[in-house]
Amino acid sequence: MGDIEAFYRAGKDRLFGYLVRMTANHDLSADVMQESFVRYIEHYGAGPCQYSLLYRIARNVLTDHFRRNKRFTCMDDDVEDSCATPEQTTEARDAFQQVLKAMQKLNPDDREILSLATGDGNLSYQQIGEITGNSEANIKVRIHRARLKLREILKKGGA
Repeated sequence: MGDIEAFYRAGKDRLFGYLVRMTANHDLSADVMQESFVRYIEHYGAGPCQYSLLYRIARNVLTDHFRRNKRFTCMDDDVEDSCATPEQTTEARDAFQQVLKAMQKLNPDDREILSLATGDGNLSYQQIGEITGNSEANIKVRIHRARLKLREILKKGGA
């Protein structure tokens, strides 16, 4: 069980960041992250640890959630950096919220590609291709285009 524990510790923050960028919802992201690890361990726990498989499971869990609920909720305000001053926390939260809102204006495919490519412990283009079922070259082009679209949304006021 030591390999699974190390896999969880190494991957939980990256997966959570991806899910927050996809959903803009802290609680939903935490639930999907936990469900994804549970499904991974139940079905693949005995084999080698594969992040691309974990992300595919998370995508499926998230898709199932949205199909069932057909609604969208916004990011909770309870995420804070305990080392920052109140002003820094407010500025960072506002900037984060602005980017999340702008990302929600992207089409789902662009939002997913950017969510996989950004954040701590970025996934490689090859890994993103494995997760999404696309070639590495296609991923490079799609990430570039999605970043340009996001930049344009932010220039226009974001939300």
